[in-house]
Amino acid sequence: MEKILLAIDGITPDRKAFRYAVTLCKRIRAELSIFQIIRPRYYQEYRKKIRKKGSIMRKFVEGSMVAATFAEAGEHETALDIMAEASKEIRGLLLESEEAGVHCHFAIKSGNPEKEIIDYVNDHRNVILAIYDVSDHDVNEAVNIYRKKNSLAKMTKRLSVPLVTVHN
Repeated sequence: MEKILLAIDGITPDRKAFRYAVTLCKRIRAELSIFQIIRPRYYQEYRKKIRKKGSIMRKFVEGSMVAATFAEAGEHETALDIMAEASKEIRGLLLESEEAGVHCHFAIKSGNPEKEIIDYVNDHRNVILAIYDVSDHDVNEAVNIYRKKNSLAKMTKRLSVPLVTVHN
């Protein structure tokens, strides 16, 4: 079955991007694949945001590539915090997707979103469209905006499917 990829850069997915993906999946009768990518350079920033929210869940996510990456870097507590929060956010999306009648798959990985999205699409040939929920970590400065646009342009050229970007 054909799939639409919703790639999420960071912990908190944009609801508009998610709803857009679900609506599109319903229209064309496709499944939804949610692929969450956590950038290693923002681990501490994610952790601070989670602590501010006051809703840190202490779950061990066994077998997770992201948790393993954090643990290897000596960031055991960060791994637990970030994985728990990411899981909580995504569980809500999965439930909402199923209620809308759209079958949904979820994967999470640590790395550079631009590279990971290309690899994901190459590994999953039934993906017909990629929607990229772009995190705006450092888009405040003109230089960073230029870098992000340049990075997206390079990614678009290397992808074998159309790419829609959503900036929150």
